[in-house]
Amino acid sequence: MRSCAGVARILRFNWPWYAAAVAATTLALAALAWWIPAGPWRVAAIVLLLLGDGWLVLSLVVSHAIYDHSAIARGGWLDGVQATSVAILHAGHDEASAHVARRLPGAVRHAFDICDPAAALSPSLRRARAEARMAAAVVPSGSIPLPAATIDLAVVVFAAHEIRDHGLRVAFFRELARIVGPHGRILVVEHQRDAWNLLAYGPGFWHFLPRSAWLRTFAEAALRLAGERTSTPWVRTFELRTA
Repeated sequence: MRSCAGVARILRFNWPWYAAAVAATTLALAALAWWIPAGPWRVAAIVLLLLGDGWLVLSLVVSHAIYDHSAIARGGWLDGVQATSVAILHAGHDEASAHVARRLPGAVRHAFDICDPAAALSPSLRRARAEARMAAAVVPSGSIPLPAATIDLAVVVFAAHEIRDHGLRVAFFRELARIVGPHGRILVVEHQRDAWNLLAYGPGFWHFLPRSAWLRTFAEAALRLAGERTSTPWVRTFELRTA
């Protein structure tokens, strides 16, 4: 993996936000130079500009650390895992298949792009799907086309939070429980809506779910938390088994 592939991907999928930030910064600098006189308003404008741009730069630095240089970038969430059949569920961009292929070369892999027809897709997800060119079968989140109890391992990496509706999210995890059965397991890799992600991503941390929401989802899907670990302060891996 190239050393900047992860952060470059974020820039590609979310480029309108960064273009808007550059434009806003340019306008703010022009206002500071020509229209806002010295005094409290100028100080307030400078503070807001530094805060906004600082959060933007910090989010890219943190993303670079996570997606290009941490254990996450090397598929560290698979450490110690053995499986002969793996289901990979993603949302537009497949973060997991290459790691599974490298770390579990003998495993049979099934990759699915989860997409609910009634759900509105964010622009970044549309761009991710367009770039992927439908490399995986697109399926509804509540209907994974695999027989019950036939999968040793299901992995969902930075994808489950894109199912914004709680009921649909629970239905998705019930499907995962069905395909892994009593002897399989599920790995869920996600950011959390917590202090670390607030510091790194500012208001963007609202796009993530709090740990309590994940635990509620798992419980309602009749899954038990068999393990939990943090690969970085910003990302948590849940290991789930059927209750």
